[in-house]
Amino acid sequence: MTKMCIIGAGVAGLSTGCYAQMNGYDSEIYEMHNIPGGVCTSWKRGDYLFDHCLHWVIGSNKSSSLYRLFEELGITKYVDFYNTERFRKIEMAGKILTVYTNVDKLENELLRLFPDDKKAIRKLINLVRFYRKFRPPLDADFGSFSLLDILRMLPFMPSFLRLKNTKIEDFLSIFHNNDLREMLFQMFPVKKMPALMVVMPLAYFHNHEGGYPMGGSLHFASAIEKCFISLGGKINYNQKIKKILVENGRAVGIETENGRRIPADMVVSACDGRSTIYDMLEGKYLTPEIKKMYEKPSLWPPIISISLGVNRDLSGEVEINCFKLDNPVLVGNRKCEWMGYFHFCHDPAFAPTEKSVIKIQIESDYDYWRSLYEDKHKYRMEKEKILNICLRELEKKLPGIADQIETTDIATPVTWERYTGNWRGSYQGWLPTIELFGKFLPKELPKLKNFYMTGQWTFPGGGVPMCMAQARRLVKYLCKKEKKEFVSTI
Repeated sequence: MTKMCIIGAGVAGLSTGCYAQMNGYDSEIYEMHNIPGGVCTSWKRGDYLFDHCLHWVIGSNKSSSLYRLFEELGITKYVDFYNTERFRKIEMAGKILTVYTNVDKLENELLRLFPDDKKAIRKLINLVRFYRKFRPPLDADFGSFSLLDILRMLPFMPSFLRLKNTKIEDFLSIFHNNDLREMLFQMFPVKKMPALMVVMPLAYFHNHEGGYPMGGSLHFASAIEKCFISLGGKINYNQKIKKILVENGRAVGIETENGRRIPADMVVSACDGRSTIYDMLEGKYLTPEIKKMYEKPSLWPPIISISLGVNRDLSGEVEINCFKLDNPVLVGNRKCEWMGYFHFCHDPAFAPTEKSVIKIQIESDYDYWRSLYEDKHKYRMEKEKILNICLRELEKKLPGIADQIETTDIATPVTWERYTGNWRGSYQGWLPTIELFGKFLPKELPKLKNFYMTGQWTFPGGGVPMCMAQARRLVKYLCKKEKKEFVSTI
């Protein structure tokens, strides 16, 4: 039986292990942390559960082509999904926009607030309605389409290509009202991404294909862990990998940080891409394309994540809220004009009855925090300062909330890097800009056999469903190389 060593017990590593076991490989996962999930994680603080990953997961409905992955990986056995009627509330200049997941309600809300922009609003809404029927075959061989698949997608291609090659901020220029443009950008506030990343999620929400996994991110990851173990797989926790062993141009095993050498017939890296290529493989197997990607990286911006356990029941309110500040504030070394918060009252796993968990996430600068981390006192003081700034602004929206706080937790970009290994604290790897959207990085490196990469560092955009799909795709590719039938258990 072929021995496969998988580095990383995040969603990509766990999913790779599951499909490997289904297809007769003897797979073991090596994880530097003591729990599964990687970025897809949650943690307890007293009576409260804090979570910094999943808010909605594409493919979580039986009508989705991705749902098959959820079944195959055992997620549907343990995880229920919650679909909200209100994606988020956006407040600015005295106006409150409720972004309904139902496209008809969203259209009425936009027209009520901004009737003079009726033409542009209807253009956006009609695009969302159009993409409700878009069904790319993501369940099978992600990124490889048959002739029939291509024929089914042909009606969408002109629109798809236009939206793929148009930045969100450029697409929003069709709206005349400046406030409306700014508020709509807050739905998905990441610059340089294609407009497709606005239209398609809204279509998924309408179809109830973007649900929140009840129990939180770690519960979601643990469901895949259970599937892997039930298939005979083994996970080795607290095992940080230092080196990938290579002999005669072949990966032959791995070496842990404490010097333990583990032989293998093949090695799969499902962890941080840069650590893999530049550290574990000492930068010996670079392509010009990979070198360019890492020398001039376009990454998801790292964030500061502030979690609060509060003695207040926020159930009934919109789960995600964002608002423009009366005056900009300095958070770290960045000026912040908008702020927002999430609450998890729809999920009883997060807080005791009549209490709530609130999370605030703000884009930040990795280098600033890495430098500050060298002086632990200054680092702690800066975190405390930012907490107080955020509480001051939150108090304006939720009067009295500061006195109701029972537990706090602050994670900086350095925290994310230490606990997940993600380069520069970038939680989803490569940003899907219009240049990178839909692009695959090589899963194999030149002149190195029996080594493969998978996960968010091989596909710009990242995200849990894509990591699951990438894992399936990799194992299917390995089966094809060995001329054996790929199977999956459902």
